[in-house]
Amino acid sequence: MAKGYRRLNVFMAKPLIDGQTFANLLANVPVDMYPTVPVVGIDGALYVKRSTEKRPTWGGVLDEAAGLDVPGLANRSSSAVLLVRVDGDVFAFTFGYGRYLLEQSLFVQDFGLRTALNTLDEKSLRSVDLHTLEDQPVQKKSQAARDSEVSVFGIDILRDVLRAVTGVPKQGIDLEHISGGDAAFSFGIEMEVADLPGLARRIKGYYANEDYKKSFSWVDNVRKIKDEALIDQLNLELVEAVTRHDPGFMITLPEIGAWDEILGFSFTRGKGSVRPVIDAADYIDNIHDLGALTVDGLKRDKLFVHDVDGEITEHSVYRCIYFEIIDGDKTKIVFDGKWYEVDGSFIGRITETLKSIPVSALPFPAVEVWEEGGKEKIESEGDYNSRAAEAHGYFLMDKQLVKTNRTTSAIELCDLLTPAKQLVHVKHRKGGSAGLSHLFAQGGVAAEIMLGDKEFRKKARTVLRRVDAAAGDLVPLGNIKSADYEIVFLILGEDSATLKQNLPFFSKVNLSKTFENLSQRGFRISVAGVATTPRLVV
Repeated sequence: MAKGYRRLNVFMAKPLIDGQTFANLLANVPVDMYPTVPVVGIDGALYVKRSTEKRPTWGGVLDEAAGLDVPGLANRSSSAVLLVRVDGDVFAFTFGYGRYLLEQSLFVQDFGLRTALNTLDEKSLRSVDLHTLEDQPVQKKSQAARDSEVSVFGIDILRDVLRAVTGVPKQGIDLEHISGGDAAFSFGIEMEVADLPGLARRIKGYYANEDYKKSFSWVDNVRKIKDEALIDQLNLELVEAVTRHDPGFMITLPEIGAWDEILGFSFTRGKGSVRPVIDAADYIDNIHDLGALTVDGLKRDKLFVHDVDGEITEHSVYRCIYFEIIDGDKTKIVFDGKWYEVDGSFIGRITETLKSIPVSALPFPAVEVWEEGGKEKIESEGDYNSRAAEAHGYFLMDKQLVKTNRTTSAIELCDLLTPAKQLVHVKHRKGGSAGLSHLFAQGGVAAEIMLGDKEFRKKARTVLRRVDAAAGDLVPLGNIKSADYEIVFLILGEDSATLKQNLPFFSKVNLSKTFENLSQRGFRISVAGVATTPRLVV
């Protein structure tokens, strides 16, 4: 057979265990098997999905318009996979929708992405797919109009998980239009069928080397775990942690909560018992038979959020869990219902950055808690800010919004402002990682806009004078010196002594990023925490 240009998609299977055959690598889909002929020199087998012709669902609309059954309307999809054994490894070359014939958990999950990174010219990328670990994880795809360096795509190496990449191969690699994501590696090449074993051997060599670390070493910082078998094992360890009341097991809101509107929280097995904060013990202590707990039970059980108007929203407990598992030099983290693997050296760098962040010397009152009508309550952020401002002579800036064309909506300069130009941003600790990440981002954005936008400073001065005439000049209209200001992140419900080490990992990442960004702009940054205290009954 003459050579021809082909676009190929290839996967590499994990080592087969005793008794497994090619067929074990397939999903539960009806297929026909065709052995490969000896003349092509391939040790393998071809599997083709049995498919039937289907009329498109929109055919009825056309029939009605035409007043008859319109002929020739038919859909038929084709799916095939050619499994090839080379030097003891098994590779799957898929065609059409062939990837859906594979049992994905049995294939090497980073094969496609790593092979692509090892073969791509880092200055000739065309697109990247990212999973950004924000308050709520966000997936995004960026595509360049021409071959571009990785810096063009604005990747945040502290928060972005690379999911897929496309581009031009390095010099000396005779592949074209390379792309890779998770387990799938795709490319174009002039080839014939007999070339497949040698091609598979060469591609495995690309996967096995570590060239990517020269230009893409940051991709190992945080990686989303795709391996279903590994996820199953991690979920078993998670269930064991719950049953032994592991103190590292946390339940948090998976999205930003409006604390001034939240009355409290409850769980499936104690929906009537509303507590002002989320406490994992409230969930665990209401499980009647911990020994029978399963991950499916964690997914079925609910965290209920009760607001002041009597409305209740719910989240799967599994999605609300935050838990870390140390595994050698790696850490596995479940967050927002997904498992991630974090490199140990990356965790070390974040820890060192956190050590550089001082604890604020400003005085703050403790957060009040009390019982009312048989229910526990905790002081709202708004009430706390008012009390702190009055107690210590701070200017109350909570809910004092300043309009700017640099963001999609008006923003707060801060929650509390001191006469010494300390801008304090306040958030409840028990709101979880989403709320804390929002806190750090909010403080960072406000500081940067204040520094760089004269129009914003003009509007901020108007708001400040409305709060207190003495506050009006704390933000000058003209030249502003960032070194004159300290940005303070105050977290309610956690003592300063344990604050930094007890933050969820992704909140640590966001705090580190905010600290580095604002420090480079000359601001002083600090954190503070305050514990709870029973409200005195007068």
